Amino acid sequence: MRTFWRLIVIAGASAAAIRYRYRLMNVVLSNSMLRKFVVSKSLNVPQLRDKMMQSMFRP
Repeated sequence: MRTFWRLIVIAGASAAAIRYRYRLMNVVLSNSMLRKFVVSKSLNVPQLRDKMMQSMFRP
């Protein structure tokens, strides 16, 4: 039963995050400390880093 409620809470939080994703991104990116943290962590993900580098340095 406890696992069921945990699943319900995770599903609800995921649905809210998807619904308000642009508001959440604006809040995160408006704070300079959070922005630096998010950018540094996203550059540690190889797929994101490669995609960003390809789009930034096109010939």
